[in-house]
Amino acid sequence: MPATAVPAALRTDKVLVRLIADFDEEIGTCESFLEVLRTTAAQGAVRKEMAALAKRMKAALELSDRAAQAKVVAALVKDAAKAANAASAAMSAEVAERCKVAWAKARGLLAQALVEVGALEPQALRLSLQKEQTTLRAQLDRLEQETNKGLSTVVELEELIVRCTALLQRVGAAAPAGQWMRTVYTPLVARVRASIERVPVERCRKTLLAELDFIDVDVAKALLKADAKAAQARSIAPLQRIDRLAVQIVAAAPALDRELARLGKQLHGAPGAAPALGKKLKALIQARTTSWPAGADVGGIAAALAAFEAGLARLAAEIGKAASAPVRA
Repeated sequence: MPATAVPAALRTDKVLVRLIADFDEEIGTCESFLEVLRTTAAQGAVRKEMAALAKRMKAALELSDRAAQAKVVAALVKDAAKAANAASAAMSAEVAERCKVAWAKARGLLAQALVEVGALEPQALRLSLQKEQTTLRAQLDRLEQETNKGLSTVVELEELIVRCTALLQRVGAAAPAGQWMRTVYTPLVARVRASIERVPVERCRKTLLAELDFIDVDVAKALLKADAKAAQARSIAPLQRIDRLAVQIVAAAPALDRELARLGKQLHGAPGAAPALGKKLKALIQARTTSWPAGADVGGIAAALAAFEAGLARLAAEIGKAASAPVRA
């Protein structure tokens, strides 16, 4: 509400001007409480009283009797102070009610968060959410210990409720990731680990198991952010690739041994074969015994497998050709 317009004829009356300023100050106090009030009934009562006081002030300033005018304005200052006190009481009552409602809602949301966050599996999925839930609980505990609970308490509680609601929404979004971990990721990791354990070469087993550890780290990082899509993208295809590679190694080992033994017999039965073929075969047998499959990671092992099999196939073709060549007289 704008300040009371003092007629030019009255501006020289210092007492009256001061009373009008006091009136405006009390009305300003009513306005400040009005900005806080939310209930329609309380707002309506304050606005109605302010409008009535403004109307009375306008009428008082139109009086021609200065003495009567000063008396009426002085009474209006007191009535405006009463209106400000009434607005303050209305605000206090409303703040107390808002505080009561906010306490109940905040406690309920945090109790719900405690249960839902605690139910998330695996641990990596719930760690960041659990940390946030603990922080919010500590904030509520601090507010409960405050001696004077006023508007600032209500504002902080209402902000806390917004954060609790957001936390529960994130928990709800993370729950499918936990379900995915239980039904897809964990069984897949167990299957891949079992495949790796069947790999006959210890060095290769260690390499593939280390790859599993790297995938676990990537998945844990994604789950700390409750990013299920990133966890899936960083795990499913790499795990399937490791599984296929482990199965391939297990299946290839005896087949390669049989092929190397066959080529040895074939080469032995081909006396006209070049000595270089024997050296090549010996080198492959040595590599199969000591370093097969080579490679420091999944890609390297896969490439080494392919290269060894290709080299063996070339040697088999060369030995076959030598064995079928006619012996010179």
